[in-house]
Amino acid sequence: MAQAMVHLVDDDAGVRGTLARLVASGGYGVTVYASGRELLDAADALDGGYILLDVDMPGADGFAVHRALTERSIKVPVVLMTGSGDLTVLALKAGVADFLQKPFGRAELLSVLDHLAVPCGAEASLG
Repeated sequence: MAQAMVHLVDDDAGVRGTLARLVASGGYGVTVYASGRELLDAADALDGGYILLDVDMPGADGFAVHRALTERSIKVPVVLMTGSGDLTVLALKAGVADFLQKPFGRAELLSVLDHLAVPCGAEASLG
């Protein structure tokens, strides 16, 4: 089975590095982007995987980047993350696959990614 790729977008280099190590420790491939613009510039070449996208970034924030991906019909599941306030309802209404409130731990991050890896409806057939 091919290793799922996580496209990690965060403007904070320290957070980006820490999250990249956490994602890789869960058996995922990881590509990092320092801004939403970097991700959008590469978006047409994305071939599956998941996008782990910070909300609070200069320039295009995570919601704007998600909207741009949707408008371009790029169908890669997006998990928004933020450290400022609880934006869960707004994020889920925007159509993202999941939402993480910073700070979060390795177990929570990998649980969200692993859940995305399970095909829709497969949970009911496990067991």
